Amino acid sequence: MATYPTVQYNTALNTGSGSTGPRINIDYRTQLIRQRESAAPFLSLMLNINSEGTKTHIFKTFQTRPNPKRGTITGAVAQGGGAGLGVTVNVTAGQGSRFNIGDLVRGKTSQANGGAGLGVEGLITGITTDALTIAPNDPTLIMAAFNAGDDLQVWGNSYMQGSLSANPAATIPELKTFYTGIFKQDYRVDKTLDNDRLYGAPERDRVRGEKEIEHLVEIEKQLLNGTGVLDTTGASPRTTITGIINQISSNVLSYGGSMSSNALFDFMTAVHAPKYATDGKMSRRMVLCSADILSQINKIANSNQRTLDVTTVYGVDVSKLVWAGRTWDLIEDPVLSDFLPGWAVVFHPRYMKLREFRPTRLEANIQPNNADYIEDQFLTELGAEVMLEELHGLIHP
Repeated sequence: MATYPTVQYNTALNTGSGSTGPRINIDYRTQLIRQRESAAPFLSLMLNINSEGTKTHIFKTFQTRPNPKRGTITGAVAQGGGAGLGVTVNVTAGQGSRFNIGDLVRGKTSQANGGAGLGVEGLITGITTDALTIAPNDPTLIMAAFNAGDDLQVWGNSYMQGSLSANPAATIPELKTFYTGIFKQDYRVDKTLDNDRLYGAPERDRVRGEKEIEHLVEIEKQLLNGTGVLDTTGASPRTTITGIINQISSNVLSYGGSMSSNALFDFMTAVHAPKYATDGKMSRRMVLCSADILSQINKIANSNQRTLDVTTVYGVDVSKLVWAGRTWDLIEDPVLSDFLPGWAVVFHPRYMKLREFRPTRLEANIQPNNADYIEDQFLTELGAEVMLEELHGLIHP
């Protein structure tokens, strides 16, 4: 039978009438996770991978997305713009700031227009809001026609010797707000039962073992599917965590009854956004799965002869799936298996952070001095910070 840690009491400090010992406040964060990591794998992983303290129950983060360096052409442009001349190309409102004078551009015909070829390379010589003046980079050529809906892409830049650089096209950072949540699980044991050995162990330790799991699972539920709320209607504010499921909207795969290998790979391609590949870690994601969706992914991997290894990281079993240069670390989460069967959450730990306000504490002997019972509680206050949600994804039936 598993053994649970027993608090050692210093009775010399007991000054309260009717108390069984002094009130004790124990840092239980590391000990609890080591014993119960399988109950809350996401919490366990994030505590080890990316965790940071916060000093307030409301915390804010700036996130900056890289400039896409491409735009959508809004109107057809005829062939023209020879040496020293240019054609005017309009892009979707707000996209003109993605370009600079001196950029080398090409117009990629959209699939909707029946082709995918790149046109003649052009040089941006002037910008007026969302209207770009484009001359042929090679002055002996003329610009090819542009179709409405074409994708205008930046393919580098070029400047005359001795010229000044163009003004940088800066992106505007987005301010995001997050909240912590307070989690409490308490338990009582009558003093008579505390002195009897039941179930092969002291009753107080047995109940504590139950509450350890309950405490972790309740935190895990909110980290996954909490709805961020700031309630100021009471005497003091009340906040809840915004879970990662409710923060992801860009990449969502609804697969119906069963998942095909094509649907899975297309989804993986979308989640592994190439425009963020410069940090060198974009080819890998962690995936929290319910048992049934993990089974479906394993079957796809086995039938297509993909690499699938099982290792243990921070006490959690991880199945590593390697497919076309993309790596997924698959982890079964009991909360998803129990409450959201068929769901999976794909996340990048670098762009997700656990923010602890009050790390898990075991507060022992919180009962009144004259109480005929012993009461303890677990207390945790933390939040979750999700950045660049388009790097994450959801799979559901």
